[in-house]
This record gives sequence, structure tokens and C-alpha cells, in this order.
Amino acid sequence: MPILDEAWLMRAEETLEEAEVRRRRLSDLSYDLIRACGLAVSALQRQDQRSEELVEKARQLHAGLLQEIKRTPEFLQSDEEAAFSEFAEAYSLHVLLKEGKLPPPEEFYNPESFILGLADLIGELKRNVVSRLMAGDASTAMKEFAWMEELFDGISRFEYPRSIARGLKHKLDVDRHLIEDARDVLVRSVLPLERRDRTLEGSA
Repeated sequence: MPILDEAWLMRAEETLEEAEVRRRRLSDLSYDLIRACGLAVSALQRQDQRSEELVEKARQLHAGLLQEIKRTPEFLQSDEEAAFSEFAEAYSLHVLLKEGKLPPPEEFYNPESFILGLADLIGELKRNVVSRLMAGDASTAMKEFAWMEELFDGISRFEYPRSIARGLKHKLDVDRHLIEDARDVLVRSVLPLERRDRTLEGSA
């Protein structure tokens, strides 16, 4: 006499196959979102006219991933967490450059994804600072450097053990160096201009 119930085995097989389909869909959505966010950030850095379109595509993918996770929260894994933080970085950069403020935290999956995204945003702002200086726009470079410092000071309070905000400590260590590098670039670029202006004013 069989010790396994064939009907139960068939039901279990069907359940696991359905779970695998959902898991694969989440993985695909996460990959698509991460890729879309990367393209959006690159376009924003280049001030590409397509950046609005790329950000909107990322928003739609983010909404789709959120919907899937709400239906099956038990399938949340590192891929999805990475995708959510990537979106927080990209969308925050978009809104910050466009409106001079951050989007509401409630627009993101959870506080952790928003905080991790902001930690990565500091690196994107550092690139912006250098680009502004190369373009001769020192005032905007100074403003964006001030954003870097404010973000760092704000999220440093969340430097909890890794089990709570995984990866944040490493990101903050990197951000400290980025801020020091940006400060050094600003000092070497802006102070000579200020001295030149004072010299010109004195000779006028």
C-alpha cells in the first residue's frame, strides 16, 4: 500500500509550479526596474530630453512590482529590495533636480528602500557637482554639494546594525569619501575664482 497520497502530491506540485511562476515574474520585474532606473539616472546626468520618459517608465515598473509584492509578500527577496532602492535613488534625483526637494517617502516601498536610495543619491549628486563646475556653474555646484551634506547628515542617524538597514554602513562609508572629494574639488575650483573676482574688484 502506497504511503504517499498521489492526489496530495499533484496538488503540491501545482502549488509549487504556481509559486515558481510568481517568483520568476518578480525577478523579471526587478531586473527591468533596475535597468530602467539606470537608464533614467544616466539621462538625468546628461540632461537628456528623454529623461522624463525614462523616469515615467521606471515609475510604471515600480508600481507593477509593488502590486505584485503586495499580492505575494512572502516572495520578497534581495532582488526586489535592490530594485526598490534603485527606484528611490532615480526618482529622488529626478524630483530633486526638477523641484529642488525630495519626493514624499510614502511613494516608496518602505523606509529602508528610501534611505538606501538616498545614500546612493549622494554619489549621483557628486557627479553633478563636478559637471556643474566643468560647465562654469559654481553656484549650482555649491547648492548640490549642500544637498549632499544634508542627505548624509540626515541618513547617518539610521546607521543601524546591518540586519535592520542592510548595506547602509558601507554606503555611508563611501559617501564620506565622496563628500570629502567633492569638497576638495569645490575648494580648488571656486576659491581661485573668488580670489580673481576680488582682485578685479580691487583694481577697478
